[in-house]
Amino acid sequence: MKKIGVFLCSFLLVVVLSACGDSDNKGKGKGEDALEITVEGASYILSGEDDGEAIGEEAEGGLLLIDLNIKNVSDSSLSIFPDHDIQLYDGDTQMDPSPARHHQLDLASDSNNNIGANKQKQMSVAFDVEKDKEYEINISPQPSDYETELKDVIVTLDTSEYNDSLAALQDPGKALIAYIETIYFDEDNSDYEKHVSADKSSLQDDALTEFKDSLERTVTSDVSDGDTEKYYESFKQASAEKDEIEVEVKGNANGKAIVNLNYKALSFDDIIKKMRDNKEKYRDNNDGFDPEKEDEYALSKFDKVLDGIEAKKGRTELEVLMKEEDGKWIIDDSDINMSERIMRIFAEGVGM
Repeated sequence: MKKIGVFLCSFLLVVVLSACGDSDNKGKGKGEDALEITVEGASYILSGEDDGEAIGEEAEGGLLLIDLNIKNVSDSSLSIFPDHDIQLYDGDTQMDPSPARHHQLDLASDSNNNIGANKQKQMSVAFDVEKDKEYEINISPQPSDYETELKDVIVTLDTSEYNDSLAALQDPGKALIAYIETIYFDEDNSDYEKHVSADKSSLQDDALTEFKDSLERTVTSDVSDGDTEKYYESFKQASAEKDEIEVEVKGNANGKAIVNLNYKALSFDDIIKKMRDNKEKYRDNNDGFDPEKEDEYALSKFDKVLDGIEAKKGRTELEVLMKEEDGKWIIDDSDINMSERIMRIFAEGVGM
């Protein structure tokens, strides 16, 4: 009887120790080794949603998009569903992936979650993390036969390695401000060379052409190229003094960005009204009808007209899509020609 009692106690002790071992080793299940996983890289993102994400380099953290290289080293195919099979651990605290999905930022999840035998696949998953902190990523592969028991794999994550990407989150906003100020206000903005990928000279020529189209709607006489440039210089100077632009980077991931633009700009409708008033004033003070001299008089008051009008707030906030090219940003016109719309606002004073 004593021998049986000793055997029973020993058996119970083994069970208890086994249970304790499992609880202290989360994600390290028994079964076959099936995965080799490496963190290929990571960067902080803005998903385009109002969910308290990081807003700049001074933020304490935010959404970190992690790129994983997952290799199936088993003899059978398996599946990994990031939303269910990948977790982040802060000590004993489990964190689930962010549901952030935005088609304009290529954040839609991959519908194919299968990895063939001895094949590898790239997967991305986003977690809300703190900077300068270490975490553990736990991946639980699902066997194709639903019977084989596969081991979970844990890899470490040190968010301090990705702090530089926090500062870069606001680069698209800086680029858009520099774009408008440089092209349409003729101001020197160092962020243009640093953050903008666009042909400055060509854009400025196009802006002058657009301005001339607006100017010609105010007069019936032809305006020489030299005079057009003179009036445009005045318009740009007045715009730089009176226009207001405010940007908010709402999304930034995978080399694409969503930047909301609020603005006040000079309206050519106001300029036309003042110019017509000056034409009428000339006509009232002079005998006869002479359109050419009326135009000449009205144009001579162009600078004074600019002094007497104020910038108007745009009717709607513009959602500007941008894309990254060789580390710099440019407006993405693939769906909507936003570059042309911005030009009409700031060079023509149209579309308010």
